[in-house]
Amino acid sequence: MVKVIKGTSVFLFLTLSLVKGAAGGIASSKHDLRSSSAFGSTAQICKVCHVPHKSASTSFLIAPGRVYSGSVLTTYGGVVGAPTNSSAICLSCHDGTTAPAVGTTTTDFTHSHPFSVVYPTTKTGYGAAVGGKITGSYGALPLEGTSSNRMECGTCHNPHEKGVGSKFLRIENTNSNLCLTCHQK
Repeated sequence: MVKVIKGTSVFLFLTLSLVKGAAGGIASSKHDLRSSSAFGSTAQICKVCHVPHKSASTSFLIAPGRVYSGSVLTTYGGVVGAPTNSSAICLSCHDGTTAPAVGTTTTDFTHSHPFSVVYPTTKTGYGAAVGGKITGSYGALPLEGTSSNRMECGTCHNPHEKGVGSKFLRIENTNSNLCLTCHQK
């Protein structure tokens, strides 16, 4: 019984620490939507995207009906299937209606990097992916999905950290450093 209580206490402490850290990165950023009437003007910074009860996804905890449900999209790399993983979450706002779409202010994604695609580890010119991460000279980028092999919005962007130039980038893109993590030419 004592072990269970200790284990629960440690779990709650770590969870609250992570939540506090994530909320700190969102506070005063473009993702701080607490006062937005479109989201019910909540005082809870996480509640805009996360609903721990009755969620549509166990990994992202977003409210039902808020996940992007479009089917096929066309990016500059060609046609991609229906957005999955973090991309479906991001596009629930960044579809050009609630917030600007990726690279444009409409629902046209032809100027956007491909997302919701399997990372091409076997193609020449791409960085190796090991253990669900693409590792290059400038850092590591996470892959998503059950097989940890999919490039999603969350591969290059971390919605919980302002990142460089408030673009929520995981790696600074000066001199194309972010791009060169994957595109090793």
